[in-house]
Amino acid sequence: PTLLLQASYPHHDSPRSKRCPFHNHPDAYGPELWSSVHFHDYSASSKDQMAMALSASCPLRLQATLCWREAANEAVPCHTIPNSTASEEEQVYTLDKVDVHPQLCFRFSNGNSNHVECPHQPETAWNVSVSVWGLQLRLHLTSRIPAAFSAALCQRRGGQCEPEAPLYTVTQPEGSAPGELTLLLPVQVLGSCVLVWRSDVHFARKQLLCPDGERGS
Repeated sequence: PTLLLQASYPHHDSPRSKRCPFHNHPDAYGPELWSSVHFHDYSASSKDQMAMALSASCPLRLQATLCWREAANEAVPCHTIPNSTASEEEQVYTLDKVDVHPQLCFRFSNGNSNHVECPHQPETAWNVSVSVWGLQLRLHLTSRIPAAFSAALCQRRGGQCEPEAPLYTVTQPEGSAPGELTLLLPVQVLGSCVLVWRSDVHFARKQLLCPDGERGS
């Protein structure tokens, strides 16, 4: 873990001087670094903000960027999201316009070492389900916050499902009570799936739903 040196005079209550000899040498820290760091999650869906504070014996010069996991499992890789570097002030890392989700995480990097920390709250601000209604897919959205949602049909090919035009959008306006929104999408190809995401923020996970019961990220 981090090495902290303290020096003081032998008499009682003498002032102590603290030095962190490896502060400017991030490569000196090994994987043990992360076991000595405590993460405090202050992310808030109501603010569309990811925020985490760090506490460690020595100040650390870290970089934090967003990444997303396909499942709530630490063994699952966390895919980097481009252009998502968080700002830092006094060991507090924040990023605005984020759809806060337990699988949308911060990757903290220190030299060649990194650590993924996800929001500690398991709840999400919105949920969606899909059902077949004639030749349409019917999306049922519930949201605790004002938000805009977009959806697009897609065809699964080799594990990928790229959204196809057109986009369909529905909004829960500011000041409205939490409730259910409905969105209908015409099905043109048998076996179509649908991607759903928040479109009023800069960083959001696309949720994949298929009427045959498949569900993913």
